[in-house]
Amino acid sequence: MKITNNFNLPQVLVDAALNDPYDPGESDISVTRLISPPRLVALAKQHADDLSEDVSDWLYRLMGQAMHHILERAGDPLGERIIEKRLFFTVNGWVLSGQLDLWEDNVLYDYKFTSTWETINGLKPDKIAQLNVLAWLCRKNNIQVDKVFIVALYRDWSRSQAKRERDYPQSQVGVIEAPVWTDAECEAYIEERIEMHKAAMFNLPECTEEDQWARPAKYALMKEGQKKAIRLLDSESELIRYAEKRKLAFDGKLKAQHYVEFRPGEKVRCESYCAASAFCSQFNGA
Repeated sequence: MKITNNFNLPQVLVDAALNDPYDPGESDISVTRLISPPRLVALAKQHADDLSEDVSDWLYRLMGQAMHHILERAGDPLGERIIEKRLFFTVNGWVLSGQLDLWEDNVLYDYKFTSTWETINGLKPDKIAQLNVLAWLCRKNNIQVDKVFIVALYRDWSRSQAKRERDYPQSQVGVIEAPVWTDAECEAYIEERIEMHKAAMFNLPECTEEDQWARPAKYALMKEGQKKAIRLLDSESELIRYAEKRKLAFDGKLKAQHYVEFRPGEKVRCESYCAASAFCSQFNGA
């Protein structure tokens, strides 16, 4: 992996990225890769020497690593915590590894820099899966886990918005409980994912829309001088009917100062968060 510096950021940030201490140990696949799209993981392995990321895209990762170091200061004065421990277990011939952030009183905590939307809209399925696979690894290593939580460190938190909206996170740190899977559910998920990753080494599968974080095209009802859409719908005809119900359109024509804006669909992960997208025929339409 090459680290570029397209925005001429301080060299110390580049050096910090190059000296990333992440080490999955002697394993075939990590929990992070297990839950990732098999196509992405396989392409990243095939083109490992050609991949590049700009250091500007590493900032949240570096902040996360810094937070982990800070929280390690808490230590374990009573000998009742497990902090930053990597765990291993063999499944279907592959060694799976994962690192827990904090275990205490049979509760597993995972620290994440994330958006406030993670609380407002609920945890994403991949984060729930990640937590449960880690919990399963704990149990396989004789560490009992009864509950799992994400400790969300909100990078976009607004104090003024918290004062205005009750449903908005009221603190810059949120503790979000995730549903706990049974061991049978965990094992079925892990075995299925491992087989998918094994198969991808020989025959690249297509990424699903969920894998791509796909957002469908939308039509926005807008008003001049106003940045926020009045309404977003899947088709222009639906939008016009909505506008007519709101007395913003008559006989299929919008009132003055109102207009329809088309917002094309996008594949968020492919376009902004996949290091292997340059080598992906599915994304590039080859």
